[in-house]
Amino acid sequence: MDDVTLWAFQHFFHMDKANACMHCAPVKFSPITFRLLDKLLAYWPVLEDITQEMSEVRHHQGKYELDPGR
Repeated sequence: MDDVTLWAFQHFFHMDKANACMHCAPVKFSPITFRLLDKLLAYWPVLEDITQEMSEVRHHQGKYELDPGR
């Protein structure tokens, strides 16, 4: 895993959160945020805790239909 993937994930995580705030709506993470999470989890060290942001996105997986236009 490289830092760039983590930085990209953090960028889209915070962008999704900001968009939800702008629309006064609950956050719905974008497909790219979920894909980046999957990539990070595939290479994350087993004995290392995931980040709070990763945990939040993982909690959202499968809870709503993804918007393919995002």
